[in-house]
Amino acid sequence: MLSLKKLLSKKGQISLEFTILMMTVVLAAVIVGYYMIKVALHSKEVSISTIDHTSNLVLQTLSRV
Repeated sequence: MLSLKKLLSKKGQISLEFTILMMTVVLAAVIVGYYMIKVALHSKEVSISTIDHTSNLVLQTLSRV
């Protein structure tokens, strides 16, 4: 009950500490999401490049036969 009293002010508003904590959590989630998307796009480019390279090698090998 003590932590609930500390969390809420006398007017029933959420305390500044809790607001800063929530903003920090949201900011961290945004940063993590950005890097996850960045890594996923890079992985996509690498996969497409690998598929293209393999396809070209197969076509070159089959053209010699």
